[in-house]
Amino acid sequence: MKKKSGLLLILAWLAGLIGLSLGVLLEPLWFARFGSLIVLFAVMSEYVLLHSELDRLYMRLESVDHGDDIPDLSPSKWHRKKVLLSHVTIVLGTLIWGFGDLLIH
Repeated sequence: MKKKSGLLLILAWLAGLIGLSLGVLLEPLWFARFGSLIVLFAVMSEYVLLHSELDRLYMRLESVDHGDDIPDLSPSKWHRKKVLLSHVTIVLGTLIWGFGDLLIH
């Protein structure tokens, strides 16, 4: 599950590069169209990250007995970085989707 979110982020950025190439070489509208794919893959990555984190939290909480202290449930630095990258990719993809053809013109 963890690797799936990273793969989706890579696909989002590859879609952006392909869209930019097609926008420069053929028609600027292609860059804007590929913005929708950037957003799609980034939102899918965000969804996978959220559900994998929730699954991890539920599993860790199920193992806690009533007398035990609650373990550290904070996400790893790598997980937080992927979440931040997903957020940034969604925002950039949305801007490209809306204004990509104007950015290349």
